[in-house]
This record gives sequence, C-alpha cells and structure tokens, in this order.
Amino acid sequence: MISPASEIQYPPSETTCTKAKMIARMEALSGSSNALLAVISKRLGAEAHEYHEEVEALTVEQEQLIANMKKLIRE
Repeated sequence: MISPASEIQYPPSETTCTKAKMIARMEALSGSSNALLAVISKRLGAEAHEYHEEVEALTVEQEQLIANMKKLIRE
C-alpha cells in the first residue's frame, strides 16, 4: 500500500528501508530468473518442443511464488 505524502517518514524507518531492500532483491531475483528461464527455454526449444509446457508451468509457478513473497512483504 502506498502512503499519502502526509504519511511519508523522513528519514525512513529501519523497517521501511528493510522492506524496500527486500522488494528490490525480489525484483532482481525475478529478472534474473526470467532471463535464466528464457535461456533454458531457447535451448530446450532448439532441441525439442515437447519441453515447452514444462517451462511454461515453471514460469507460472515462479510468478506465483514471487507474488506471494510480495504479498507477505506488504502485510
């Protein structure tokens, strides 16, 4: 949840900084995981198209895990 300007703390609390760092790490992890899955998908696709469904399932599962992590941070 985004706080209105009247509620923004300056300097930010340690908790706010920790949450921001966790979100940044999750975004970096998501980006690197997406890049890794793209490489795996490309290599598997070059070898056989039968693995496409497995790669898609892993991608969906990864997105659900990241969404759950974000939800936990915001609570």
